[in-house]
Amino acid sequence: MMKSPKISDDVRLNNNGNTTLKNITEELDSRKQSDKRDQIHAPPNSFRIHNIFNIILDLSRSLVKTSLTYYPSKSPQVIRDDVNKLSKIPKTISCILDLKDEDDENGGKDGLISSISELTAWSISAGLKKLIIYEFTGTLTQSTECVADLRKYITKTLTLYFGTEAIPTFSIRVPHKNLIIYSDNYKSDKNVIADLEIDLISRVDGKPTLVELTKTMSELAVNRELSIKDITIDLIDEELRELVGPEPDLLISFAPSLNLEDYPPWHIRLSEIYWEPDNKDVNYAVFLRALQQFSNCKINIGK
Repeated sequence: MMKSPKISDDVRLNNNGNTTLKNITEELDSRKQSDKRDQIHAPPNSFRIHNIFNIILDLSRSLVKTSLTYYPSKSPQVIRDDVNKLSKIPKTISCILDLKDEDDENGGKDGLISSISELTAWSISAGLKKLIIYEFTGTLTQSTECVADLRKYITKTLTLYFGTEAIPTFSIRVPHKNLIIYSDNYKSDKNVIADLEIDLISRVDGKPTLVELTKTMSELAVNRELSIKDITIDLIDEELRELVGPEPDLLISFAPSLNLEDYPPWHIRLSEIYWEPDNKDVNYAVFLRALQQFSNCKINIGK
């Protein structure tokens, strides 16, 4: 097959992304060290008061965010025991999250980051390898600082679940921009896969990417850089996997109504979809029931 390597590269260039996967881990880490050096330190008493205030603020936020939601005692073993009862689990799951108003419970960017952090801990505890987060606006992918904030909060959450000596490794990838960042404890020189791979996608990874891919292949065909005979379902599938990511085995919507919110349509052709009409929050009970439904489902693929 005369596949042109320019297809995904051209799509990414048109989307203002990188043609090769860009690892921004060292860039953000060095920026963080530089910021620390440039800080003007407060007097000791002020520093202590500031720390105490931050601790109280963090505790109050935590109490508000968890008051109406069941969490499994921050214990990976509890989650593991739940999952061990299942006959099978998905390799890849995707969760549709909503960016709520700042005044709402778990609202704003901080609420979104908190929800993703909990989902990360549950996914690792359950033995899952891939977590895809879909949020319509893509608010966390708009800057590297947001991605860095997410990494920081995920690390804090994993510390609560696993302790300081056994924090799992993870990566966060933004397919649309072709960026990736790794957790602080990930050793890239060992060439090992992180315990969990997290992808952040939004509406731009759906229909707009499909349109851009179609335009790119058409232009290559017109310029005789790609044979029309080579434009097949398999080629489209391969390119969309490269541009957006894999198709999830299980898609969980944490909204009270089943609204896919322009989720990439190509990627949910065979996905098991789970949602609960009375649920409005990201909580472990819904997460577990979704895994239970997947465990009992039978997927028939026609020839």
